[in-house]
Amino acid sequence: MHSENQKNKPVILIALTIVFVILLSHFLSGVNILGYTVKPVDLFMDIEPDSLISYNNFNHILNNSFADLLPSQNNKEKISSLTGSISIDLIRSLIKGDHNNRQALGLSLENQDYQVPPTINVPITGNVAQMKYFFDALKKAGSEKIRIAHYGDSGVEGDAITANIREDFQQKFGGKGVGFLAITSQDITFRTTTKEAFSNNWTTASVVTGNPKSLPVGINGELAIPQGQSWVSYHTTNWLPYLKTFNMARVFYSNAKPSTLYYSFNDGSNQSAILQAGNTLKELKLEAPGGGAESLKLTTTFGDQAYFYGVSLEDGNGVYVDNFPWRGNTGLGFLGIPESSFMQFGKMLNYKLIILEFGANETSFSSSQNTWYANQMIKVINNLKKAFPQTSILLIGVGDRGIKRGTRFVTDPNVPLLLKVQEEIANKTGVAFWNVFEAMGGYGAMEKWVNANPPLALMDYTHPSWQGSAKLGDMIANAILQAYYNYK
Repeated sequence: MHSENQKNKPVILIALTIVFVILLSHFLSGVNILGYTVKPVDLFMDIEPDSLISYNNFNHILNNSFADLLPSQNNKEKISSLTGSISIDLIRSLIKGDHNNRQALGLSLENQDYQVPPTINVPITGNVAQMKYFFDALKKAGSEKIRIAHYGDSGVEGDAITANIREDFQQKFGGKGVGFLAITSQDITFRTTTKEAFSNNWTTASVVTGNPKSLPVGINGELAIPQGQSWVSYHTTNWLPYLKTFNMARVFYSNAKPSTLYYSFNDGSNQSAILQAGNTLKELKLEAPGGGAESLKLTTTFGDQAYFYGVSLEDGNGVYVDNFPWRGNTGLGFLGIPESSFMQFGKMLNYKLIILEFGANETSFSSSQNTWYANQMIKVINNLKKAFPQTSILLIGVGDRGIKRGTRFVTDPNVPLLLKVQEEIANKTGVAFWNVFEAMGGYGAMEKWVNANPPLALMDYTHPSWQGSAKLGDMIANAILQAYYNYK
């Protein structure tokens, strides 16, 4: 008898735990504890029929008055035939969009439209007048280099979204080259616009992976220090026509000892260049041979030679769009970049527009108020405005993210809540705002993007596919250009 009681104890404990969690979540539902809002527990959400799913709680959040908005331009579908690696390691294990596999997951396929879902031509809102710095600069693109900094979380990794923004602007305003590239990078295995490789003897610091010694990271939130004869190489690709060659490489570094840096173009023989000593940011300009280059390799000569931040590959005047992906970040990584780095890089790179595209990671933790996050992001944007007083800032709201309810995927309730907070952040800081959630199609859009043919999003119902990234990049560029033409 005693033995039987012992066997039953785990079952009783599990049952009591389930009852306790359900009762606790029911009576404390909506209560905020240490920044987390207690939510009701539904043990049967995955088996409930779709008819039991209620969307009424979104009515006070979502604005469905889109009748006055025009359809957006057709997706270019430049990459519909691409097959290859998926963006982040976690997602590599997920299904890539095979509709047969959807049935294996228990997802309903009835009455689904697998064609490209319609998107909405959503204009930029908020303080559109603050975009004047960028719009005025665009008029000088024929005689100057005008830069856009595109920051985001894992959704912008691989340069996929940024590449299409870059292409759209370079087509209209000139400029060739991918722009800023880090010394080491997390996304080298699936970045399509540039192939990068580097030795394993760099010591790095980053706002994403850590900076325990509080080293002065650069505009990209990173730096790399050689630990001997360290090297990094960059090769262009045929991904987009404006990225095939470059005629200048700009190397950014600081804290250098008087020394020699080796470099080579097009896998040729090494040449040498002198690094300037000093703690402040320095720039080494390397001119490619006639006709332009397709590759660059840098090799240091000894350990701790300098702090290296990155390289910019460029060709002529026009627009350059720098891709700065911070995997897993909510945007608060900016608080780890010294003001001096912003000021020094700002003088060298002439940023006239900063795009902030964060939010997906915050939806995993956000409460209905998001007060702490809002206050921190307001601090981030005000710091950027202080460091870049003549630069426009565009805050992009969080896109749709799906969670499973019954046999369907619906919009995560935290998405529209966070979206409202982001709009308030833009209003309080006096910057421009663009609603990508609305542009994607609004409530339930992510399910349609995943089910599109070809799929526009991955089966995690969060990240865009390569095709979806191309579409998003074109949508962002289109919104900015529409505002520019209205401004002129």
